[in-house]
Amino acid sequence: MYNIILANSALELIPKEIKNKIKPSKVYKYDILDANYHYKAMKFLKDRERRGRPDIVHVSLLTILDSPLNHERMLNTYVHTYDNKVLYIDPKTRLPRNYFRFLGVMEKVLKGYKNPLIKLEKKTLEELLFDINAKNIALLTKKGKVININDMKRYDTFLIGGFPYGEIRINEEGLNIDKISLYNKGLMAWTVCGIVCYSLYFK
Repeated sequence: MYNIILANSALELIPKEIKNKIKPSKVYKYDILDANYHYKAMKFLKDRERRGRPDIVHVSLLTILDSPLNHERMLNTYVHTYDNKVLYIDPKTRLPRNYFRFLGVMEKVLKGYKNPLIKLEKKTLEELLFDINAKNIALLTKKGKVININDMKRYDTFLIGGFPYGEIRINEEGLNIDKISLYNKGLMAWTVCGIVCYSLYFK
């Protein structure tokens, strides 16, 4: 069984400190931070360049959940967010392909409404890794060592950044982590998810 974690993901409710700076919109009616609609208010936020990109999580999850690896129940999928929440995604989950419907689902989950297929917990990335007993962890980064996809199966857990800029923030103490890359240039998160899923299934 493999684990994929979308780490430090740019998926969160609109922070309280900027709520009064956001004007009501007829187009965007969700309480999820999105840089496309909230970019002016986000200039007041710490780490603004890493936040407000729920679309990255959306496309990445669609890629993961539709993979043969997931369909064959060989994969556990988690979303760890910027504000240290963890979403446990049941492999049977069928997320909306429409972005706004996806936001509606995520808003309810993040506000604590129960969803039979998505469980929410307050937890750091490190706590999650220890909880799932991750033994050999691959942290995907363009700064990592480029490896052959045939070597992917040595790992049981894969950390893929769910944010637009920067590196995954993690305290590596007590964790067996290799920093690896799949290509000599940066790739979008969902592309990395697809390569990982298909490499593990077909190799």
